Amino acid sequence: MLEEFEKKILIPADTIYKGRKITTFIYGRTSLISFLQQHTEGRDLVRPSLTRFATSYLTLGCLNDNRTSLIRMFKSVEWKATKFARTHDERLVEDVVLDKEFWKSVVFVLKGAFRLMKVLRLVDSDDYEKLLMGLIYEAIDQAKEKIRVYNNVEDR
Repeated sequence: MLEEFEKKILIPADTIYKGRKITTFIYGRTSLISFLQQHTEGRDLVRPSLTRFATSYLTLGCLNDNRTSLIRMFKSVEWKATKFARTHDERLVEDVVLDKEFWKSVVFVLKGAFRLMKVLRLVDSDDYEKLLMGLIYEAIDQAKEKIRVYNNVEDR
């Protein structure tokens, strides 16, 4: 479902790519992880999931939850003094974090993906009493409708 969501809407692929760029840059440098945790009060930016697609959206959710902390971190005097602040990769990541359009697209993607993830969580749940097919189909229909309304699209 999430894979089809990515194919039908053009924004998610670029947004997911940029989100992944932020996390791989930070988590690829050990000293940056502790610097990040100082700014995010120990919260991580990556949330693993059973599927690659869900992990991407959960990670975008974590990035969005820590948006203010990330922006503050990349604007800080301490950050500007690090050796990483002078690299080409850092400047690209900093530009993404400070880009208001990126954060708008993160919210847009999450609003659509959240509905689908609720359905997937319901299907994946161990609570067999809740796994009535009618309930699952109803959840899918509600998710589709909310995504249509949000995107102002009637024919998807």
